Amino acid sequence: MKNVTSFISEHTVGLSIAPILKKILNKEYNHVAPMFPWMSREGGSVSKYLHEADKFKIVGLYPRRPKILISDEENLYLKINEQIILGAQCGSDLGIPIIGGFPVVRNFWELSQTPNCLWIKLNFELNENKLFQINHKNATCTNEELTKRVLGSNQAVLDFINSGDKFFDIDEAIEAFKKIKMVSSNLEYYSSFAYMGGYKPIYFLIR
Repeated sequence: MKNVTSFISEHTVGLSIAPILKKILNKEYNHVAPMFPWMSREGGSVSKYLHEADKFKIVGLYPRRPKILISDEENLYLKINEQIILGAQCGSDLGIPIIGGFPVVRNFWELSQTPNCLWIKLNFELNENKLFQINHKNATCTNEELTKRVLGSNQAVLDFINSGDKFFDIDEAIEAFKKIKMVSSNLEYYSSFAYMGGYKPIYFLIR
């Protein structure tokens, strides 16, 4: 599948699907604050002062781009790569459940209509990058490795998210964000320059 490509970035996907996940989370949590943290802002001294007494749970979301073959109008393609598998594993170890979100769309206008999304557990093995074919019309995949990880309902999403029972304060949260980014990039220590690149989840602080 060397010719599969995407027409949108992860940031565009994230802007579209984060509100959908927030709406699901609001069914159970009164406060759901999405963020894409910068260490000099959400991780800065003012943020820490404002939230020094707070305790909250954290959920992560890796937006995944739909990829297409121009010659194949029936299917979309989803890629799961090593960086997000490592990031999700690290998040789980820290008490932060992280899922993938994949909008089943082929163009901007389908993305604009509250798209059907696949919410995916990211507990894959690290042996290789994975590319899955997904039917555009009915959002199904014949690959068992993917289908057994799809969270098939809003309640299933909430049940998975509730598996993370750790509460964080703001300092612990910022350190967790750094750790997840560094582990996903195969780095042994925190670097502000390395934090800026590569894949990073959108986080939701919930309580």
